[in-house]
Amino acid sequence: MKSRYLWNVLLGMLLSLLLFSISKIAVYIAPLMILFLGFNVSRFLFRDVSYRIAISPAIGMSLLSIVSYILSLSGIGLKPLVYVVLILSAVSFDIGDVYILTNLNQQEKVLLGKLILTVIAVVGVRAIVFKMPTDNVDNYFHATKILYTLRYMTIFPPKVPVFNLFTYPAGYHILVSFVIMVSQDLIPHAMLVVRIWSWVFITLGTYLFGAIWFEKRVGLYSAMLILVTNIYTYYLLVFINPNFIGFYFFLVLLALFYVEINEMYSELVSPLGLWVLMIIIGAGVLFVHPYEFQNWVFVISVYLLLKVLSGEVSIKTAFLRGMIYVVPPILIYAILNPYFWRPELASGVVIEYPWASYVGVVVKHLSVFTGKNPMDTWSKFWLLIKWVTVRNYNYLATFLLFIGGIWALHKRNHVREVVSLGVFVFFVLLLVLNRLTYNIPVPFFGTAAMERIFLWLSPLFPVFISLGLILLIEWLMENFNSNYSRVIVILMLLLLYIVPSVGIAHDLIADEANFYVDHSNLEDFDWLDARFSNVTILNSCYRDSGSWIQFFTSNRVIFSHLNRCRFGQVTPLDAEKMVRIGLRPLNATLAYIDTNYPSLDPLVFYRDYKLLRFNNGNWIFDLRSRDTKNNLEVLSSGLRLCNNVISGNTDVDGQYYVYGFRKKYFWIEYLYLQGLNYAWLEGDRGVIMFVPCESYSRVSLYIVLPGDRYLNVTISINGDIHRVQLSPGVNPLSFNVALIQGSLVTIEIYKNCDCLLLVGPIRLE
Repeated sequence: MKSRYLWNVLLGMLLSLLLFSISKIAVYIAPLMILFLGFNVSRFLFRDVSYRIAISPAIGMSLLSIVSYILSLSGIGLKPLVYVVLILSAVSFDIGDVYILTNLNQQEKVLLGKLILTVIAVVGVRAIVFKMPTDNVDNYFHATKILYTLRYMTIFPPKVPVFNLFTYPAGYHILVSFVIMVSQDLIPHAMLVVRIWSWVFITLGTYLFGAIWFEKRVGLYSAMLILVTNIYTYYLLVFINPNFIGFYFFLVLLALFYVEINEMYSELVSPLGLWVLMIIIGAGVLFVHPYEFQNWVFVISVYLLLKVLSGEVSIKTAFLRGMIYVVPPILIYAILNPYFWRPELASGVVIEYPWASYVGVVVKHLSVFTGKNPMDTWSKFWLLIKWVTVRNYNYLATFLLFIGGIWALHKRNHVREVVSLGVFVFFVLLLVLNRLTYNIPVPFFGTAAMERIFLWLSPLFPVFISLGLILLIEWLMENFNSNYSRVIVILMLLLLYIVPSVGIAHDLIADEANFYVDHSNLEDFDWLDARFSNVTILNSCYRDSGSWIQFFTSNRVIFSHLNRCRFGQVTPLDAEKMVRIGLRPLNATLAYIDTNYPSLDPLVFYRDYKLLRFNNGNWIFDLRSRDTKNNLEVLSSGLRLCNNVISGNTDVDGQYYVYGFRKKYFWIEYLYLQGLNYAWLEGDRGVIMFVPCESYSRVSLYIVLPGDRYLNVTISINGDIHRVQLSPGVNPLSFNVALIQGSLVTIEIYKNCDCLLLVGPIRLE
C-alpha cells in the first residue's frame, strides 16, 4: 500500500510538472493546473466522471484561495504558492483515475463527449472576439488588486491605493495571480485567460446543477442553451469578473446541497467527503464574492422550508443542517480574511488616496445600503427585461423560458425544485422593484446596484429554457407521429439557434469594442516600454487606454480610476490648462493621448512639446522638450491620405478623427455592423486632420442630427469658417476649398450642445 502511494505521488508530481512546463509556454493551459488539483480531490466526492470534471474548478479554486490566505496571514507570502499547488496535486493524485478515464462505458463516453463539445461551443463563440478586459472602473480595480498582490506577494499588502482594495475578497485575483506566477504573463492578458476559462466554469456548473436537480438530459440541454440565453450575451457588456465566477460557485453549491439533503448516496464515494467539500467550496465562494453565497443561502432556505412543510424533515433537523451548511464556511472566511470584518486591524496599512477610500463601505454598506445608483432607472430595468426575453428575435427561447417552470409545476415534475428557484426569481424581482421605487434598505441582499441584482438570475435562465424545451419535445412526441414530430423538433431547434444568431454575433463583436486597449495601443505600449522605464506619464483617464499603461510597461501614470482621475485637486482638464499657459503639468516626463472620447486635446500639446510618436490616433509627447520642429513631419507620416474618401468608420480611418470623437464603444461598433459608418462626435469640438496625396478643390460630407430639433454648427476648413443649420436627419454638406497636395488639412466642427452628431463619410473632389 505504501509503495502504491509513493508511485501515485511520483506520477502525480510528473503530471503536475508537465502541466507547469506547458503553462509557462502556453498561458491558456495554466488554469488546468488548478483543475487537475480539483479533479484529484473530487474522487473523494463523486463517482461520476462528468460530475467530477464539473466540480473540479470549484474545488481547485477554493483550495487555492484557502492556501493563499493562510500563506499571507502567516507572513510567508505567496512566493511558494505554485510549489504548494504542485505538491497538493501530487499527494492527491491516484493512478486509478487514469484507469477510470480510459475505461468508460459507451454511455459515459457519449455523455462526456457531448459535455466537452458543449463547452467548446459555448467558449469558442465568445473567445473568437474577446479582447483583454481593459475598459471600466471594475476591471481597473481588479487589475490593480492583482498588481499589488504580485508586487508585495501577499493578499494583504502593506500599501494600497484605496482601502477596499485591501479588504475585497481575493479569490478571483489569486487565480489570475497564479496564472501570472506560472507564465509571467501580463495582468490584463492573464485576466483574459481567466475570463475565457470562466465560461468553461459556468458551462460545467450549469450542467452539474441541471443534471443533479433534475436529470442529466436537463444538465446537457441547459449547458447548450447558454448559447441562446440573451442575458449571458448581455453579460459580456458588463462583465464583472468575480461575480461571474461566483455564478459557477452558486450552481455548484446548489448541486451539493441537493445531493446531501436528498441523501443521493449512490452518487457519492463518501458522505463525509461531501460535507468537507461543501464547507471548503462554501468558503471558496465567499473568497470570490459573498453575493452568490447569500443567494445560495436563500434558495436552500426555501427548499428546506418546503421539506419541512411536506413533513419530510423536522424544523429542528432543517435548522441544524442549515447551520452546518452555512456557519463553517463563514467561520473559515472570517478567520482567514479578518480585515474584512475588522478593518481597524489594518491600521498599519498605508492608503495612497485616503480621501478616495470609503472605509465604512467595508462593513456597514455591505450589510445595509441606503444609497441609490443613478443607473437604477425604469428604462434600465426594461432594457434588462428585453435582454432576457425578445432581444435578437429570441421569441422561441422566451416562450420556453416561461413554459419551463409553469409546465413543470402543472405536470408535478420536480415541483419543489421549480418552486424554490421560482421564489428566488420572485424575490430578486422584488429587490429590483424596491430599488426602483421605495428603496427600503434590505440587509445584505439590497447592497448591490439594480443591474447587478437582476443579473443574479442569469444562471437559472438556461435551466428554465431547457425544461421548457424538453417538455415541449415530449408533448410533440406524444401528440404527433414520430416522423412528423422529429421534423417539427428539428425545425424548432433551427429556429431556436439560427434566428437570434446574427444579433448575438453582433452583440459579441460590438461589446468587445468597449475595451480600450486595442492593437495600436499595444504597439504604443511596447514602444514606450522599450524606451522608457519608471517615468511618469500624463494621461487622460477619460474612457481611453492611458490608465492601463502601468499594466503593460514599467512606467506609471498620473491619473487613474482609483484616484478618481485626480492628482490632489488637479484633473486632466486642469493639466491641459497648464499646458495652454506654458507650464509643464505635474512634472510629467511624457504625455500619452489616446483620442477615444473627448480626452486631452493633443493639438494643445502639439503646439508646445516635442511629438515623439503618432500611431493611428494615439499621440506621445516628450514634455521635457520644447523642440517642435519635427512635429509636422511625425504627424504627417501618420495622416497621409492617398484616397479621396475618409470613411466614417473609425475602426478603419480612426487616425484622421484626432479629437472629440468616441471610437471604442459598443453602440458605435453595433451600428458599423449594420453598415452605418458614421463617426460619433460627442465633444463640443471635433477635429479631423489629414495630408492628401493629391490636390482637391471641394470637400463633401454628411452629418446626421438625431432627434427632432434643429442645430446651428460651425465648420472650419483650414481656417475658412462656415456656419450651417442642421435639420433632423441626414444633412449633406459641400464646401469649395483649396486643398494642396502634401499640406496638413484641418476640419473642425463646433457645436454648443450636449448632443450627439454623426459624421461621415468625407469625400474630396
